[in-house]
Amino acid sequence: MSLKKSVRDFWDQASCGEALYLSNCDQEGYRAQAKARYRLEGYMIFPFARFRESKGQSVLEVGVGLGADHQQYAQAGAKLTGIDLTDRAVEHTRRRLHLFGYNSDPTTGDAENLVFPDQSFDVVYSWGVLHHSPDTHMSVQEFYRVLKWGGWLES
Repeated sequence: MSLKKSVRDFWDQASCGEALYLSNCDQEGYRAQAKARYRLEGYMIFPFARFRESKGQSVLEVGVGLGADHQQYAQAGAKLTGIDLTDRAVEHTRRRLHLFGYNSDPTTGDAENLVFPDQSFDVVYSWGVLHHSPDTHMSVQEFYRVLKWGGWLES
């Protein structure tokens, strides 16, 4: 079995934080999950992600997970694109954004082989994902390839 398949299979069992913090897949469940996430890591995530600065920016989130950060970008007014290695995370993020009335259509994708043209995004964001990639170097190269000149990479 390939290392990437092992990573995919692991996260397809439960997205990061799902077993610990997601009690159900409705607004209440997703709110509680976000509250727990940001209580633990918010002091790092918010200044790092710069959600508020993303209004009108084209943002690629690599590794959408349960969609809490994706929702923050949506609330800020970013033009969103998201990918995740697993269908499970993509479905969580789609469901979450739909429940809260935001628009994004994340897809299954591979950080090491992004399908987007060069210089597609103002912001490329990824939190807690790169260290799971079998080829971290290739992922970083791909992030920079799809980042517009003058854009910012948060990973």
